[in-house]
Amino acid sequence: MVGGAFKVEAIYCSPISSGHRDRQTLEILVHGATYNKKMWSGLGVGYDYNWQAHATSCGYHTLAIDRLSHSDDRDHPDPINVVQGSLHVEVVHKIIDIIRNDGGPLSRDFQNIVYVGHSFGTAIGVALAARYPNEVNAIIATGFSLTSNGTAMNSAVRLVPAAQVNRRFARLPLGYLCTEDEAGREEIFYSGFYDDSIVRHDYRRQDTATVGELCYFGYAGPAVRFVGPVLAVTGENDQIFCEDETQSCEEKLMAMLDVLFPSSPELSYYVPPNTGHSLMFHYSAPETMAVVHNFLDQYFLVPPGFGVGGRFVDGAQIVV
Repeated sequence: MVGGAFKVEAIYCSPISSGHRDRQTLEILVHGATYNKKMWSGLGVGYDYNWQAHATSCGYHTLAIDRLSHSDDRDHPDPINVVQGSLHVEVVHKIIDIIRNDGGPLSRDFQNIVYVGHSFGTAIGVALAARYPNEVNAIIATGFSLTSNGTAMNSAVRLVPAAQVNRRFARLPLGYLCTEDEAGREEIFYSGFYDDSIVRHDYRRQDTATVGELCYFGYAGPAVRFVGPVLAVTGENDQIFCEDETQSCEEKLMAMLDVLFPSSPELSYYVPPNTGHSLMFHYSAPETMAVVHNFLDQYFLVPPGFGVGGRFVDGAQIVV
């Protein structure tokens, strides 16, 4: 069992209200492997890829967290024995507990909390719902299915010790990994329609994954007691989780939802066309974000009167 005090950094964004009552729905955004919290603000490449800006324009609050070991001050625990999926689950649980009970650094209450995960972040969300079924009110599961093409991922991405690839990671233990080259990252994370310049930007700003995380890259059993709405979103050209000659992406997502969330009465899926694994950075991103928030609007109504944009606070810290 791993314990201790850990600092988690996050970017909080709240919608601009023009006098109407805030419905107080918070999205907890959890990134995938080799990314960090900044993926949810589009890595700074433009509004069309900025999930947080889109969400606030729809009246939602967002908190994009850095998973353990991804903070800007680079506090990096042991990459094998500490930074594992099970600890990520407990850290997210603690963050939500702090927010629900006293607001923490956000200094406000929220009626509803939505978990939004991407890839490995989705795996953490499933485990969270299995272990703590009353933790969140809804789940958005992106870039994920029950089956993955590990062979293609390993041969293309070529995860290597980050310290050997990038000077930013020079002091990290060898158990911290990153993508070896830009071509491999593009081959497995991108497909369909996208801007080539984003791939270069993505590669240069990539983060790490740990050996301990990769050993956990699955799900902690079905979330049999979770009864909130769930939306699965995975690109039709996702080479890790959707490309399969024997089964369509739609069939994969339907099967995943039925297996992982058997008690939820509200299950839905969306497959963005011409879109690869890193779906936030394809031309389909605006439509994808619109579909997600239209889905959420069915359950968490946002009153009119919110202006486009929001208030961003980069560097909010939560100690768990």
